[in-house]
Amino acid sequence: MVWLQHLKKVLTEGATTEVRGKRMVEIPQATIKVDMRKPVVAVSERKLNYKFMAAEAYWILSGDDSVAGIAPWNAKIAEYSDDGVRFFGAYGPPIKEQMAYVVGKLKADPASRQAGLTIWRQNPPETKDYPCTVAMFFSIRAGQLHAHVFMRSSDAWLGLPYDIFNFSCIAAYVLASLNDGAATHDMLFLGNLYLTMANAHIYETDLWKAIRVVGQDHRSTVLPLDDMRMAGMLLPPQWTVKPEALMDGLRETRGRGLGALQ
Repeated sequence: MVWLQHLKKVLTEGATTEVRGKRMVEIPQATIKVDMRKPVVAVSERKLNYKFMAAEAYWILSGDDSVAGIAPWNAKIAEYSDDGVRFFGAYGPPIKEQMAYVVGKLKADPASRQAGLTIWRQNPPETKDYPCTVAMFFSIRAGQLHAHVFMRSSDAWLGLPYDIFNFSCIAAYVLASLNDGAATHDMLFLGNLYLTMANAHIYETDLWKAIRVVGQDHRSTVLPLDDMRMAGMLLPPQWTVKPEALMDGLRETRGRGLGALQ
């Protein structure tokens, strides 16, 4: 499983360093490839908050940047707001603002290499919430929609499982928008997420947890996005639904979790 392999890489190849008083192991660059049809890490020892996972994806795709819109699923996240009301680095507003451009570019030219959006702001002010993601690009090849994500920094233990899901859902929204109104023989399918990180790290406080997880046998470590029974996303494999159906599925999942995974 890609996430476990990435954890192992950071643990075995990482150098010890200290940033802002926190010790960690880090590698200076990494790229992972994830099948976006299976974006849900299902390693019980990681104790992921699946309701928050769905809530964050919904929050982002809604274009929301408010503390009130996400804090009910993760109260600690409010600590990163500068004013207690909004998040400077929220992905939602820039993604929503640029979504029409991305979809329009790919509809006009399915072979385009220009279907991108940026999240990082030029010359950002001092803030508690610098966005970890710089940009996303989307490409269509051989009937599949691929997502290319560039991150300045990625926490392999804490953040990456949520990032994989969020980026896959953003791509699923683009895909649903492209498929909306298309003929059946022109339908696209989810492809791969190519996630490049300028820095991948694990904090010292999480090292032993990561070591234990990597050392165990995990027979089932991912859940598919397009299986209603397992992932609760209310999307059939054909991806013939409208973008609103993805949002409905996320909204429902943030309330009840992913089946047996809560």
